[in-house]
Amino acid sequence: MEGIMKKIIKIVIFMTVIFMIVFGFQSAQSYSEEEELLRIKETIWTLCLKCYSIEGRYPQDIYYLKEHYGLLLNEDEYPIIYHYEGDNLQPTIEVHQREKTL
Repeated sequence: MEGIMKKIIKIVIFMTVIFMIVFGFQSAQSYSEEEELLRIKETIWTLCLKCYSIEGRYPQDIYYLKEHYGLLLNEDEYPIIYHYEGDNLQPTIEVHQREKTL
C-alpha cells in the first residue's frame, strides 16, 4: 500500500512539473507575440511622426510609409488598420495578428 502511494505521488509531481513547463512556454509565446505587435505599431508611429516633422503632414496611408520611408511589413501575418484623420491629426493605428491555421 505504501509503495503504491509513493508511485502515485511521483506521478502527480511529474504531471505537475510537465504542466508547469507547458504553461510556461505558452505564456512566453503569448508575451512574445504581444511584444511583436507593440513593436510594429511603435515603428509605424515613429515613421508617421518622422513624416509629419519632415513634410508637415501625416501620411495618408501605410503605402506612403512603405514607398517614402522604407517601412517593411508582412501584412499577410500582421494586418494593419490605418485610419487617416487629416494632415494635422494623428492617425489611428491598429496592428493585429492573423490566426494561425494548421
